[in-house]
Amino acid sequence: MEDVGLDRDKLSTEETYLIAPCGIYCGACDRFLGKSKNLAQELYRIIDGFNIVDVAPLVMGIEGERVVEFLNILEKLSHTDKCTGCLGGGEACPIRKCSQEQGYLTCSECDEMPCNRSQEVNVSWEMVTKRYANWNIENLERVREIGYRQFVDGMQEKVRNGFMTSDVISREMVMTEAMKKMQAQDK
Repeated sequence: MEDVGLDRDKLSTEETYLIAPCGIYCGACDRFLGKSKNLAQELYRIIDGFNIVDVAPLVMGIEGERVVEFLNILEKLSHTDKCTGCLGGGEACPIRKCSQEQGYLTCSECDEMPCNRSQEVNVSWEMVTKRYANWNIENLERVREIGYRQFVDGMQEKVRNGFMTSDVISREMVMTEAMKKMQAQDK
């Protein structure tokens, strides 16, 4: 697709990291922003500091072992790395590979979006689109309508007003089901 005003040259390198080739807006993602990591660290400090394991059975009616399990989850979450975004070196996937091979920043630049160039790309599209309840496709279509600059600016405004990708992620067990299918195919 010929660049018909997508204005990707108006984005800084860092701003290109805000949007994934598949249309996910990384700049609204918790792993990118690191909010849950920081909150997990703070909550761990509070729960552990108050020794809630000791009082949970009496005060909250929760077994101490359950609190320990929760503390272990918080501990792991508080040590997760922030994601740099798909284009910043983050998660690699067949969609990103295909987009880069075509010389595109995102699939919005491609006439075949969303494509099925290979089984691997098709499976990735299906998984991402289902997990994000078509939001990624809507984002790519929006980029086509208004260009990258306006899209990123609009999304940043939404993020400043509290929007996060968790607002659009499906409650279905998309990743779990995909992993089960992959494991079944490997057998």
